[in-house]
Amino acid sequence: MTVWRITDGEGGLESGARAEPCYDIVEHETVLLRIAAASASPRLLLSGEIDVSNASDVAHALHAVQARQRGDLHVDLAAVEFMDVAGLRAFTKAARDLHDHDRLLVLHAVSPHIDRLFTLIGWNTSPGLEIHCRPRR
Repeated sequence: MTVWRITDGEGGLESGARAEPCYDIVEHETVLLRIAAASASPRLLLSGEIDVSNASDVAHALHAVQARQRGDLHVDLAAVEFMDVAGLRAFTKAARDLHDHDRLLVLHAVSPHIDRLFTLIGWNTSPGLEIHCRPRR
């Protein structure tokens, strides 16, 4: 795990500017997939491809954020270009685990093909899962 230290410079938190999530922990980084986490909030930023070869890494990262943060878990998928059923399974399992603790897994910026795959399989209605910022059709 790589941790970057971010200091408050011009326009930083002490200046009164609105804080965007700071993704300061790299949970996982390979040629196919990069997972960054925000240590101060329950957020993950994923980019690349999620498939059977790295779905367990996604599940591990989701669990790590669940363990260190309270509240709903938010995942930004805007930069995810491909996801197979193994990736969907990792998200739906995490959503069920969160649901058992009265929490949600909120997916943001889901691409049209990933949204369609969730819907075709029927996992878009999984307990604890919310898909926000769906693409326009």
